[in-house]
Amino acid sequence: MKKNIILLIICFVTLSLFAETAIWSKGTTEVLPQGRWEVGIFQPLSYGLNETTELSTYALADLVMPNITLKKFWKNLEGWKFASKHSLIYPSLLLNVIAKEGAFGILPDNSIIPQIFVLNNQFMLSYRYNEYLNIIPKIGFSVALISGDSDFPTIDMPFVYNRTSIYHENAMFNIGLDVRGNITEKIEYLVDIDKFIMDKEYCGYSYEHKALIIWKINRRFALSGGYKLSYSDYPSKLQRSTDIIPLLDLQVGFK
Repeated sequence: MKKNIILLIICFVTLSLFAETAIWSKGTTEVLPQGRWEVGIFQPLSYGLNETTELSTYALADLVMPNITLKKFWKNLEGWKFASKHSLIYPSLLLNVIAKEGAFGILPDNSIIPQIFVLNNQFMLSYRYNEYLNIIPKIGFSVALISGDSDFPTIDMPFVYNRTSIYHENAMFNIGLDVRGNITEKIEYLVDIDKFIMDKEYCGYSYEHKALIIWKINRRFALSGGYKLSYSDYPSKLQRSTDIIPLLDLQVGFK
């Protein structure tokens, strides 16, 4: 029972580092206004550095997985907006924490964990057809810089394996499409589909999809709820697996 709880925590922590479930500027090409702070239960602590740049970090995850993300808005060209996100993550601390016997043991206690630095890059375009439809195609790639001896298995969990396989294969690509828009003045919807492309020796690709309803209560609070679906296979399984989890988040903004 305890091990299942730890697995769930790891799933949410890892998923949060790649999440696009936020309410205001997250998941879009927009950045926060200069001087504005936002934070959520499963969303990062974000700060609008200037009119084109936003910085964010998952403060709780920093304890075991230090991370920092820079989001940059580049230009608006004939109705198309272009932005990019670049994240640096150090997962070795977390891998060492879960490499033990007992309830916290997800990896074998004799695992050899190297020094790993992961750089995630995401490039997004957006086209707002009208207030009810905003189309956001995106493409990204991740690379891992690994130093030292390495001997530990893959983490074969939904929403986690496709993001942590890079610790073994050094590179991963992803493509996706978000569709979002207003239902009413304060309520939005978000539907997306993402494909992760990995080393075919283990698992060639996996898919994820989510749907959210977002209630922007006011400038200080926003609430979102929905689900996220994963369709993937794993090195330890002989066939594909479909998994679903609920999504619920409360965000607070300042300024």
